[in-house]
Amino acid sequence: MVNLTGVLLRVFNRIPKQDALAIIEEKTGWVPEKKLKKKEDIKDKFLELERIIKEEEIEDFVQMAVMRKSIGLPAYTYKVTNLTFLDGFSQEKIIENFTVDEHTFKDVYIISTKTERMGESLEFHFRLKEFESQWLTGVNNLTSLSAVFTANVTLNTSNRVLTVYTGNHQVQDVLIAFMSSIFKMPIISYSLKDFHNQINELGSVSFKTALLLDFVSHRLKQKGIEATFKEIKFYTGSKNKKDGIKDVAIGGKALLSSQLACEYITIGSDIVFFSTDMIYNGVEFSTKVYLKGSKLDILKIVILDTDDEDIKSEVIEIIQSEYIDMCNNGIKDIAQTKVLLNTIANKYLNKDQLIIRVIEENTLRSISIVTNLLSFLNDQDEDLNNSMREFIQSNRTVLDSIGYNNADLDLKSLNAFVGDESPNILDEEDYSADEEGGE
Repeated sequence: MVNLTGVLLRVFNRIPKQDALAIIEEKTGWVPEKKLKKKEDIKDKFLELERIIKEEEIEDFVQMAVMRKSIGLPAYTYKVTNLTFLDGFSQEKIIENFTVDEHTFKDVYIISTKTERMGESLEFHFRLKEFESQWLTGVNNLTSLSAVFTANVTLNTSNRVLTVYTGNHQVQDVLIAFMSSIFKMPIISYSLKDFHNQINELGSVSFKTALLLDFVSHRLKQKGIEATFKEIKFYTGSKNKKDGIKDVAIGGKALLSSQLACEYITIGSDIVFFSTDMIYNGVEFSTKVYLKGSKLDILKIVILDTDDEDIKSEVIEIIQSEYIDMCNNGIKDIAQTKVLLNTIANKYLNKDQLIIRVIEENTLRSISIVTNLLSFLNDQDEDLNNSMREFIQSNRTVLDSIGYNNADLDLKSLNAFVGDESPNILDEEDYSADEEGGE
């Protein structure tokens, strides 16, 4: 019988508190009598799952635990430079060659895949097991199992576009390395790059930010996708990367409604994440776009808030096509992008200080009044907590809209009250215990 303590401990360390609580409730029915502020408070309860998990359930349990944060339809886009690795193979031989059972890769992974042909596409269904101690013991076994992931990969052989459907950046990195090394696919990434003739026309604005504004405001709009920003994260150049990421709430309004967003764009900050509300063919949905990779120049695109699979497929195809063209040719509408950037700069430079001061003072005062009432409120009342979250978000949007750029301790206290106090994590799907600070 395998000792599960080590497996459970590794799973516990890599998932957020809320996921750990959900797993405990799902497996045992246990719900804490009061809200727990720290993840460490439920560690013993989580490790007690050893009593009910059977050895044959370990892989499925680990997969379920670490995959809980996957959201929507996430996709990474790559280019396969040629298809010579398929030359001389019959349909059956292609399926046979790209079907793998339990292949050890980079010492700490075991990868399996089932492959099928779907029209002009090859579909790869991957299962990836990650282990922690092979480098030390020379053996991969259930005791050292730390994660199990599944992911689908599609190769469109007509345009040679490879799409990796996973929300976890490390997993897609491993799969791309595996397909390059074992399947001999010549894969290169589509990445944002500088076009100096265009940069010279934009002045001091971040070219990456200009690319993304053109992407949303012009490229997608010309394809029939209407989008409004809900949230943008900017990198302001701090030496501490986490401290350097500034989150701006826009709330589905026009970009120009946010003074703070206009400020960061004008002073040359890079966009590293944005979320939008979108409408396409009358269907409402949302997207999240993350900039990934060591240079933050690769897009991870996530389609959310719709169950319409046809819309998901069509929209992801449109977005990928425009992303590829953006990587190859830069800004699509340089004239209109310059107009947009000039309007944003004027909004930032010509703000009405008197009105802004009145809004700021009254908003901060309202937050302070509510904070002073916390000792009289029940933090176990989930309806109250949900209302408090709406209050926090709406007031944060107001402060960001007027360009308020200081840390507000009262807002931090309100977040702590509802249990949402967390560091500035760029991508919740790439969660790790280090990012949560051990809580």
